[in-house]
Amino acid sequence: MLKFDNADSCFNFRSVAVIIHNGHILLHRNIEESFWALPGGRVEFFENSDATISRELLEELDIDTVVKRHIWYVENFFVYAGKKYHEISNYFLTELVAPERLPIGKTFRGIESDIELEFKWYPIGDLSNLNLKPAFLKSELQAIPEETKCIKVNDISS
Repeated sequence: MLKFDNADSCFNFRSVAVIIHNGHILLHRNIEESFWALPGGRVEFFENSDATISRELLEELDIDTVVKRHIWYVENFFVYAGKKYHEISNYFLTELVAPERLPIGKTFRGIESDIELEFKWYPIGDLSNLNLKPAFLKSELQAIPEETKCIKVNDISS
């Protein structure tokens, strides 16, 4: 995976799936955390960013996906667990091959070796009250762009 770590900072290269079905967005979280995020994962060496989406969702939910198109390129600077992160992410509009396997209204456990994940559908119109990271998603998910958009987020105090 493309992650470089030292004592006080970390760099991640990540791919993210934006999966919308019947007005709901698929989110996930570590059950020990209070915030939700879009599913995805770190890109492996020599792996295409869109291929990361298919691999991660097959690993975590045992479900096949079709990556439709690239919607956001995001540079995100944030602090998590006392460490500064510099994260580059590619967000892809993605569809589930069999969405009926993840019915809206249910919670699903993810398959991950070191953390316990849960996945859940949320109405896109109700995201404003949800602890969703990164926060720009609350507004950007309301209108998916037709062309790839570059977004820069800096939550690290200078």
